[in-house]
Amino acid sequence: MKNKIKVKIMTDEAIETIRSNSKKVFTKIKENPNESAWLSSICPEPIFKEKDYEIDDFLLEADPKGNYANVDYNNSKLLYEHLKDLPRYLLTDERFWAWINFTIGYKAACQAIPFKDKETAFTDHWLFNKGNRRGIFFGVLSRCFFRVELSCDEQHDDPYHLSKFVIENVERFRNLTWRANSSQKKLVLGALKAEKKINEDYPNLINNKIYPQVAIFIAKLGSVRLIDMFTEEEIYTEVYNFMKAKISKNP
Repeated sequence: MKNKIKVKIMTDEAIETIRSNSKKVFTKIKENPNESAWLSSICPEPIFKEKDYEIDDFLLEADPKGNYANVDYNNSKLLYEHLKDLPRYLLTDERFWAWINFTIGYKAACQAIPFKDKETAFTDHWLFNKGNRRGIFFGVLSRCFFRVELSCDEQHDDPYHLSKFVIENVERFRNLTWRANSSQKKLVLGALKAEKKINEDYPNLINNKIYPQVAIFIAKLGSVRLIDMFTEEEIYTEVYNFMKAKISKNP
């Protein structure tokens, strides 16, 4: 039987303390990439408070050799499978992801986006400094959850085939997330399926410059037709034909 844990969120007081001491927190994380016990020396107790939800206990992994790409897919899938049944208000709450980042996912979060000497690597990716919606897709671990949620294809034998495709090359999904229509799963699935098929059909002709163009193309489609009315199949066809035309012009 799997162990259950209570879902928690970081308190408002702790979040504000971290924001006002971001340089100190940034330094502490750099100095302590394996454990976060130091947090209690900065934030007032209690740092976290429980919510009325339980999930199966889990722990994200860091790569022993320091190459996070080796564990990115497994961690992203693990996050999705353990958190997908939680209510939306929690999954879009900065305080919930602060709990994940500083506890279950601490070592993984430290490795996923190395800080080096830029404090913004912390403030941009551990705090929702760019607003709630963009913060979700900037968040060091929240983005891992949402890219799987939006790319999970329940109609396929392998529901995560598009998630693997996205995680192999972040440009395939990153540019879609800057657009408001990225929250519409049918559009994301249609676009990703087209991108994947083009990569299979023309494996040596695709480079990363085309993915921002795909995002812009979808936005332009929405300016001439009601984007909500597109089916997944229509988006697939439009994006596939667009990418094929771009390849033909630039072989």
